[in-house]
Amino acid sequence: MRIKLLLGFVFVNTVVLGQSLKLEIDNTYNFKPSKLSKSEQQAKFPAMDELFNKIKNDTAHYLPQLRTELIASGHNPYFYYDGCAFLLSLSNKIADENLIAKAIVKADLEDLDPESYTRMLNQLANEGVDVTAAALKILNDDKFSFFIPQHVFTFDQGYALAYILLPQKGLLYVDSLISIFGNSSATAQKSILMTLWFVYSCKGDALIKRVINDESLSKEVRKFAKDAMEHSKLGKAEAAYVMKLDNTTLINLRTKALKRFSDEAVEELELTTKVLRRDNSCLQ
Repeated sequence: MRIKLLLGFVFVNTVVLGQSLKLEIDNTYNFKPSKLSKSEQQAKFPAMDELFNKIKNDTAHYLPQLRTELIASGHNPYFYYDGCAFLLSLSNKIADENLIAKAIVKADLEDLDPESYTRMLNQLANEGVDVTAAALKILNDDKFSFFIPQHVFTFDQGYALAYILLPQKGLLYVDSLISIFGNSSATAQKSILMTLWFVYSCKGDALIKRVINDESLSKEVRKFAKDAMEHSKLGKAEAAYVMKLDNTTLINLRTKALKRFSDEAVEELELTTKVLRRDNSCLQ
């Protein structure tokens, strides 16, 4: 009887603790950052810090509960972003990274810092996580961009999309980009075309070439597609430079470029893309 009572107490206590974290999350994340002033946002920080310090100080108990709440639906959208960022700071387990890639889709782009969002997904993609769903979200925001002051360079929606998707090992996202192209805004269409150009796949190029002559699309988008194809040619200086590089060095240069956010990294990405496009027979 005592054993049964003890087991019952442990079960009830676990449920209560689980509920308390859920309630604490909902009580803490009861606001929309984009609707608050800077000072009003800062006033919310102590409560968020308190919640995450509680989890950090007892990860054995609270981390499983954090995972559960990130998987669950119904919380304030900002929690999914902030909670994912916090989990990523505590764990590099592939299971947690896959959880983050799925949970962050429930966040609201209006409340997020574009640079932090892009860097987080870029990190996950470089570690082998499928972040396609989270990446496609940014195509709903034509103004999605961030500025890198030290490089005097703006990562617009197109560069952000490329830097999130390209590090992924597979090319499954190519089909996703092609399938949503027709129903996307002109800005999103250009971002899709840019990313497909960087991918240098036969299927992606088939779309780019088709767009050039598709009069149902805006002149702006058609011109972008045409310019992209013309940009594929190596200049004399570029051709002379890449002659010194073997294929392994070229791929390493590309891989490293996709981990750095700068104008120099983008230039290296463009250069390696031109070479890889040149050497892909179906693109000729």
